[in-house]
Amino acid sequence: MTPIDPLFPDTQSIAQLIGSACGKHTFSQMEGSILEWALLQIALDGSGPVSEVLRSYHSTLLAGAEWYSAVAAAFLQTPRIWGSDIQAAMSSFEEIRREYRNSDEAVFLFADRIITRQAGQVPPLPGFVPGSAPDDLRPKRLLELADQSDIAGETLELAKVFQDRFPHILKRPYKLSFSGSLAALFCDLEIMIDRIPRLLSVAALISLIFKPVKGH
Repeated sequence: MTPIDPLFPDTQSIAQLIGSACGKHTFSQMEGSILEWALLQIALDGSGPVSEVLRSYHSTLLAGAEWYSAVAAAFLQTPRIWGSDIQAAMSSFEEIRREYRNSDEAVFLFADRIITRQAGQVPPLPGFVPGSAPDDLRPKRLLELADQSDIAGETLELAKVFQDRFPHILKRPYKLSFSGSLAALFCDLEIMIDRIPRLLSVAALISLIFKPVKGH
């Protein structure tokens, strides 16, 4: 019997396959690794739709259902719109990136102009929170990982410039939220905005696997 050629010449991680399915290009091993990290962080956070999935799953299990029925019930009852904050930040970053590419300004002057234009909004741009917001180490860690992996692209670099320029223009600091850092990363990874709900579904599934109910 003639062996069938593998679909991929090299073994790919699940995260690589997920990224490739949700993006505009085939993910590299490093891109898959950072996506895996991001999905795990979303799962561990357990907020928003992920928490609703968990609650539904746990209550169905406690009612005596089998685990596979509980998983199915959880996803059937989840919100139809997932990750609107990430999608809003992605849309904003993509618009800023297009405008920057069509501009002849130095990056700092460009950022200052955009911040001035958005000064009447709070926050000035989606994906940022006031500097007084509770500390969250994940955005800084994400930026570090992206730099170390040589994955940081134009969007993450622009996001860092904006973060640095807010205090100079508005006289008060704003910093990247976790959703904002994810949005910038997803833009650089060329993940499509309409695929964000699918990625969050994967994060919710990770939560189901790693957060079992006591007694089950």
